[in-house]
Amino acid sequence: MKEMITVEAWTTIRYLHAQGKSIRGIAHELGLSRNSVRSALRREGPPDYARAPRPNPQLEPFLSQIEEMLIQKRFIGSRILRELRTLGYKGGKTALYRHLCTMKGQMIDPRVTERFETPPAHQGQFDWSPYTISLSGRVVKLTIFCLTLCFSRRKFYWPSLDASQASVFEALEAGLCHFGGAPKELLVDNARTFVDDASPQHFAWNRRFLELCGHYRMRPRACHPGRPRTKGKVERPFYYLEQHFIKGGTWHDFDDFGRSLAIFVAEDLDLRVHSTTRERPLDRFGQEELLLTPLPSLPFIGTHEEIRKVSWDCLLSFAGTRYSVPWPYAGKQVWLRTSQGRRLIVRNQKGEEIACHELAKKGATIIDPAHYQGLRKRVAKTRTVLEGSFLILFPNHGWFMEGVCIQHKNNSLDHLRGILTLAEVYPQQALIASFALAKECNTYSHHFIRGILESGALPEPAAQPCAPLDASGATLSADLQVYQQILEAAQ
Repeated sequence: MKEMITVEAWTTIRYLHAQGKSIRGIAHELGLSRNSVRSALRREGPPDYARAPRPNPQLEPFLSQIEEMLIQKRFIGSRILRELRTLGYKGGKTALYRHLCTMKGQMIDPRVTERFETPPAHQGQFDWSPYTISLSGRVVKLTIFCLTLCFSRRKFYWPSLDASQASVFEALEAGLCHFGGAPKELLVDNARTFVDDASPQHFAWNRRFLELCGHYRMRPRACHPGRPRTKGKVERPFYYLEQHFIKGGTWHDFDDFGRSLAIFVAEDLDLRVHSTTRERPLDRFGQEELLLTPLPSLPFIGTHEEIRKVSWDCLLSFAGTRYSVPWPYAGKQVWLRTSQGRRLIVRNQKGEEIACHELAKKGATIIDPAHYQGLRKRVAKTRTVLEGSFLILFPNHGWFMEGVCIQHKNNSLDHLRGILTLAEVYPQQALIASFALAKECNTYSHHFIRGILESGALPEPAAQPCAPLDASGATLSADLQVYQQILEAAQ
């Protein structure tokens, strides 16, 4: 049988041999065999005695069930013991727990992560974190979004007063515009903004997020649930931001905070040598800038963005508040999106920004006088000019103008101005068709014409011009029921 020696004996053997003592002499002095002395001298490390594992006959029949309950079902030890009792296990809990410890020691810890580096422009990581800051002594809660390019480690931060899906998309788009292109792959977590169902069996992306990724030609990728280390390149920078920028800081207002944050990124993060790459992010960015996917000419507008129809007084309603838009968009549909939780951005059907307002309290009316500039100049004031302008646009429909003058003796000019204003928005043929319907209903007013145009149900224009209106009577009568139905349809 192989002789076992202690660590103390191993140390003494090596010491005596270093002093020039022979193997025979060491063996005689310590009472060991010469082979044991030789073995100790060949061993570089101290002896480590371990009892050879012996199978437990009472556990042997249940090894497969134990493995399934520990690895697949992730049962705790007491639960496994209870389940084994029902299966007929008669052994003690100590033997079972010792076996479980051995199995756990052979398992890979789920916290262990393999670090890998991505090629230039291949991957970007996106996340956000809430903070509380001081603005002129007032405590304000906000969210800071972060987009990181994984190769260069260059970062972009975007503050917002909320973390709605609209704000998330806005921050992501702002980051892509800051870098001048999009990475081929975007890594995100499993927030409801991105993922409808995060379970591996029924995983489903959010439709609007897929539309955004398709717009910028990026492939979405979700990290494993409960493993933020998958996004390590973006998780850690929040700690640095908090320690070196947020803590102890105070700012005048939200805009001041945003400017200071941008300066911090440009003068600190972009120029600081990264601990992993040993290079400055701005220098490495030069290697991937030209490899980023070019951005489309217009920003993303999803199929489920909020749509509003602008009223004829150039106002739209959002969250109980009315906001003005430029007068050429009266009667038209526009897109709405909040910005940083404090502004309302209005875009036309082409995706171009046409108005921007600070969000106001419910019930207010916010008007930008610039949205009405030029409107009054385009509509004449005197009767002669008004009638002349009408006949230039509608030379064969003087009869309608006469009807307006007869039915509205006191304010006929207001109705003519209203008709000319509608002519700036709607096609000429649409107004001609509405004139024909007005004659059938014997009702001549710009309210009636507007109701017909907004209802979307227009008759075909008459093939022949109508005969001049017989103005011999002092007044004209109308079927008010028909008039009411058209106005209700326009609402």
